[in-house]
Amino acid sequence: MARSGLSFKADQFTISNEKATHRDGGDNEEEEEEEEEKGNSETSEMDRIVDLQFFIKGLELGQRDVAALFFLVSFLSAAYGWVILGFLVTYSWVLGIVFTTVVNDLIGRFNSFIGLVWDGSRLGVKRLSGFILMRWAVRDALTQLLGLWYFGEIEDQYSFFKLFIRLKLMPFSVMPPWIRGFEKEISGFLLMWIFVDTIVAFVFAVDAWIAIVDSRKSGKEIVKEGLQLVGSMFSQALQIKCLELIFCGTSVKWGLTRVFGRSFAKVFQSTMEVYFLVAWLIFYFAARARCRDASSQGDRIGALH
Repeated sequence: MARSGLSFKADQFTISNEKATHRDGGDNEEEEEEEEEKGNSETSEMDRIVDLQFFIKGLELGQRDVAALFFLVSFLSAAYGWVILGFLVTYSWVLGIVFTTVVNDLIGRFNSFIGLVWDGSRLGVKRLSGFILMRWAVRDALTQLLGLWYFGEIEDQYSFFKLFIRLKLMPFSVMPPWIRGFEKEISGFLLMWIFVDTIVAFVFAVDAWIAIVDSRKSGKEIVKEGLQLVGSMFSQALQIKCLELIFCGTSVKWGLTRVFGRSFAKVFQSTMEVYFLVAWLIFYFAARARCRDASSQGDRIGALH
């Protein structure tokens, strides 16, 4: 009995020791896992710190590099500013000269060529600069939004920079932002841009003439009146716009370039652009007279009632 009791106690003692060793081993494993997790987190933090240090060191520039970068940014900003200024002045001159020439012809006033150029350019710069700047801002904003939509996922920074520069120049030029390797994105962008630019041009079709006739109106009032005038003779406005898209579009330019050469195509399309400026001015006079007649008839009907 004594031996069996001793053996039982010994067995119980050994079992309890095994449980204790298992618990101690489990605690040690948990501690080791916690230490490993802490070590991994510390190493990841150290890696982040090291990467950040390398990134900061990579951004460190010498005085010459900073001066060259500052000169480049200043030069590009100044050049872009001069491009905008040249665009505004040239477009204001053209619209002012066209308006002065057509009005003098309609009222039967004769003026010399130098007088027409002087009066028209001065009138255009005085009354159309703000409107042309507003229209350019709208076109540029829509172009940049479409560019971000179609080219925002491009990882190549050099290609993205080239596309960005060409997109900034698109309101001033008809040169498409074509770069090899992104034909699908550029094709979709060009189709959407042509559609959006056509709608914007249709909305602002007669707004320049409204601004030059009454410079006291705000931009919102000019756009509202332009939409009313276009809506009053919508079928005629749509026909003029379709003809303008045909004769001033890229397909006609491509065909004329293949047959007659690039110089003839540029001269032809420049002439057609001036022609459609005159057409929109005549449309503005006709729509304005029609709206005045309608309003006067409405006043007469109201007075009779």
